[in-house]
Amino acid sequence: MVDRHRREIAGGCASLRTALKLAAKALLLAVLGLGSPLGDAQAVIIETGDGTGNVTAPPDDPGWANLGTRGGTTVVYLGRRWVLTANHVGVGDVIFAGQTYSPVPGSGVRFENPDTSLADLMVFKLLDDPGLPRLDIPDFPPAVSDPVTAIGNGLNRGAATTFMGLGGYDWGSGRSMRWGTNIVSEIDLLITNTYSFAMTFTDPTDPSATSDEAAGANGDSGGAAFIKTGGAWYLAGTLFAISQYTDQPTNSSIYDNKLFAADLSFYRADILAVIEQKSCSNGLDDDGDGLIDYPADPECVNANDDSESELNPGVPALGFRGRALLTGAMLLVFAAGSRFRRQAT
Repeated sequence: MVDRHRREIAGGCASLRTALKLAAKALLLAVLGLGSPLGDAQAVIIETGDGTGNVTAPPDDPGWANLGTRGGTTVVYLGRRWVLTANHVGVGDVIFAGQTYSPVPGSGVRFENPDTSLADLMVFKLLDDPGLPRLDIPDFPPAVSDPVTAIGNGLNRGAATTFMGLGGYDWGSGRSMRWGTNIVSEIDLLITNTYSFAMTFTDPTDPSATSDEAAGANGDSGGAAFIKTGGAWYLAGTLFAISQYTDQPTNSSIYDNKLFAADLSFYRADILAVIEQKSCSNGLDDDGDGLIDYPADPECVNANDDSESELNPGVPALGFRGRALLTGAMLLVFAAGSRFRRQAT
């Protein structure tokens, strides 16, 4: 575990504040060890300024536009019309850049662990393409001390507070998509049946604190944890849980609280196996026309066709609603032509 108490007084004459910090740390470890309830993750409460900033893409953008909302929660667009989120967020309409996208019925897939237990991680597919770039999931796990940029649909920060001599913040009202930074503090964790890594909310006076130090808060999950390696950004984690001290006020983030993210490198092969399936052989009604896969859907050329929405590859897809409008327009033209012929005779 990263040593977060380098500022303690040396020589055996610890202050009361130091003693309280050590006691609080012991309680935190006991909470994790006993498997006490973990709050749903919400990202992000930030240390910077008055806490209301970081609501536009960071200067070094890891994929801000790929973050969307589902109600009061967060989803991440992976590509190929698939979104990733925490399982407890669930399937439903999502919003990217103010536009609503509906899910393909029955497309939700929850991921399993090798022992068949279920992780708090899922994907589902959208009926329409939001036109966002694909994100890369690393095939390697994060390492302790790796810098992280976390993004999520978080509550605004409330007033400063303390608990057992440790600082932090109450949670305020209102929420915005917000980014913050942290570092990986622990790896190879199994939290609520989900293989995970952790980030620790660090006192800004500690040299290990990051420039936009971020915490998680109880509420909406599904946000993103990005890491950068070799000059490229990767979607390394999905935010899903937090830890708090015993008896800590629920609606608060206190220094040394942890934010947990599903380690996507562990689930990468399973995620790709789902999202890489061809639309004409995946068992889904991808275009919402009531017809599923080849040969039932005549718009599928063959089982390897990757679109149920077009008769010929490269032809723009109309979708169910578009075809309905086109059919209506053709009927109106036919009716008008019939009237013209009757008048001419």
